[in-house]
Amino acid sequence: MGHRASSHFFLGANSPGGFTSLYDDFTDTKSDTLYILKGGPGCGKSTLMKNVGKAAEDAGLSVQYIRCSGDPDSLDGVYVPERHMAWVDGTSPHVIEPCLAGAQARYVNLGAFYDTAALERDREEIGRLTAAYKAQYARAFRLLSGAAALGTGPALPEEAVLAAARRAQGVIKRELRPAGGGRSVRRFLSAYTCRGYMCLWDTVEALCGRVYVLDNDLGLGTLTVEAAAQAADSRGLGSIRCQSPMFPKLTQHLLIPDLDLGIVTQTSRAPYPGKAYRHMRLDAAPGREAMPGIRAELRRVSKLREAILDEVTLTLARAKALHDELESHYIPNTDFEGVTRLTERCVQTLMDR
Repeated sequence: MGHRASSHFFLGANSPGGFTSLYDDFTDTKSDTLYILKGGPGCGKSTLMKNVGKAAEDAGLSVQYIRCSGDPDSLDGVYVPERHMAWVDGTSPHVIEPCLAGAQARYVNLGAFYDTAALERDREEIGRLTAAYKAQYARAFRLLSGAAALGTGPALPEEAVLAAARRAQGVIKRELRPAGGGRSVRRFLSAYTCRGYMCLWDTVEALCGRVYVLDNDLGLGTLTVEAAAQAADSRGLGSIRCQSPMFPKLTQHLLIPDLDLGIVTQTSRAPYPGKAYRHMRLDAAPGREAMPGIRAELRRVSKLREAILDEVTLTLARAKALHDELESHYIPNTDFEGVTRLTERCVQTLMDR
């Protein structure tokens, strides 16, 4: 999208409906080559992608890193837009198959480096850990469903919603000049992880010099971002729509690197830590008379939601511990010298492009 800074996103989210995947939006099937990494736990997929990304950055190329929402220290993808090349973990829960096998996407089998005879001897324990790990994720999804049932925010007076809509139109008129030919992609900037709710705010600062920050405890920021996203699409602007992990159909943030522009929402739970170009205090829209009742409802719901989300974090941390234990069976039985040689070939492929 014309910006050389490297960035970090999620493409999958732990959400109320289960694992929500945006992996189909990762690359452009018309122009990009996608390498789909296959192989189970501990075979070096994340390390391969980290090394490819580092080599690209060392060569002065911008890189888009895709973090794992289960374990944000692990990578699920790496994309080098200037070379139109990407590598992605194509295993469960985000199984990926090529649109145009061989022409647009290729398989890379890291499972070939397993000592399968040794793993066969651990089959029973591997099966037990896999089932336990998946059960923790199922529990996390149920808990997130309970949190989502609390809704997006208190009921608001119609005039407050209309006031927010007018402010949104002001931003659109002032900032979103027509361009044409831009591609809109979807990402997650935030996720529920084993370390709690995480928002990759550094990406906003890396891609956008001017950031509109919208207060969103009442949900009015989301309405504004959605209106701006639709306007960006209608004007042909290339944009990055960042969806909400709690309500994946809602656009939570909008980044337009070609305009050096970001429109992000913040809540008291996840405030934007950077400097705002404009700060829109939308939570004040209902007015003084309505606010005491709205704040009381917000406090009640927030307290309940926070308790549920704390349990989500603990559950995902248990899942992470089980996955680490599962990997401990695979790591000693993987030929990492072979993985290193494969990584070097991937880097060479990138540099030869």
